[in-house]
Amino acid sequence: MSTTEYKPGISIEDLPPELRQREPLKLASNENPLGPSPLALQAIRDSLETLNIYPSKQLEWQLRQAIAASISDQLGPEHIVIGSGGIEVLEFVARSHLPTPDDASALPRQSFPFLARFSGRSGNPINFFDLDEADFRYQPERIAAAITPNTRLVYVCNPNNPSGTYSTAAELQQIMAVVPDDVLLIHDEAYLDFVDAPDFPNLLPQVLAGKNIFLMRTFAKIYGLAGLRLGFGIAPPAVIERVAGVKRNFHINKLSLVAGLAALNDADHRQRTIANNAAGKQWLTEQLTRLDCHVWPSQANFVLFSHQSVPAQMLIDGLMAQAIIVRPAFGLDNHIRLSIGTPEQNARLIESLTAVLN
Repeated sequence: MSTTEYKPGISIEDLPPELRQREPLKLASNENPLGPSPLALQAIRDSLETLNIYPSKQLEWQLRQAIAASISDQLGPEHIVIGSGGIEVLEFVARSHLPTPDDASALPRQSFPFLARFSGRSGNPINFFDLDEADFRYQPERIAAAITPNTRLVYVCNPNNPSGTYSTAAELQQIMAVVPDDVLLIHDEAYLDFVDAPDFPNLLPQVLAGKNIFLMRTFAKIYGLAGLRLGFGIAPPAVIERVAGVKRNFHINKLSLVAGLAALNDADHRQRTIANNAAGKQWLTEQLTRLDCHVWPSQANFVLFSHQSVPAQMLIDGLMAQAIIVRPAFGLDNHIRLSIGTPEQNARLIESLTAVLN
């Protein structure tokens, strides 16, 4: 498995003019193909004329309260911290829990690499552990071996990005058993809204019990607000107070706050997104399998696949020539992470991939 440094994906704006003229299709960043929540868009329009006024602390508090209420009547705003996207939320956690040069993290090699990049810049030690080579599951014994007396953070992405695979409730219990009480366990749940596995873990009881756990979620995927950058974390109040202590004033703009409040009430958009994702995931899995690809079962809004005989980069380059952007899976050799699109987008992808293979 590769330890190649993560490189950001290509955007449509990065394409050369000749490809931008061919109706480019981006299936590389797990964005919502149905677009943003219509209720969020209307809330943004209604707020445009007040952009000369700074966002109030009350507005951020209202969003924290609304997030908490949308999850459980036992949660309150004191359990929530908001960031400019899930990445900033993770940065808050890292800055608050890795304050000295010796503070270390235990991180998965084949997973979302932000914390590794942060620690690489800050100089904090990283102890990597590998996921299972076959199904990319987290192995408690490998996590335990990566924990040292200086470890302050352990990161688990579930469902895992870029594989889409997940750890069950029983497996999470085993993971929690090897993480010391004074080490913060980050459970990145960015793709939780797409999960339909009945044995997926619910860690809210541990949060409510005051355990040293931090849950990370985002408005980017299910609500289609990736461009606004809005994410949040859920944790016991003492953890939230520590994490929120590193953020600056006015770190979330007013449009993001009002959009988030409105999106939480957009049940129709949420359900359409989930239904489109489920149908597209099944169809793409069938079609990719027909094309001699190995597809890993996914609980997210993307699938991980590799071809039996054709290198991933050759497929990526061939699709790029047809103005379709997909991305190599970070941390893995010869794998592609493919975002699930609309039926029309999925059909175009398969048609183009078929042409590349032939």
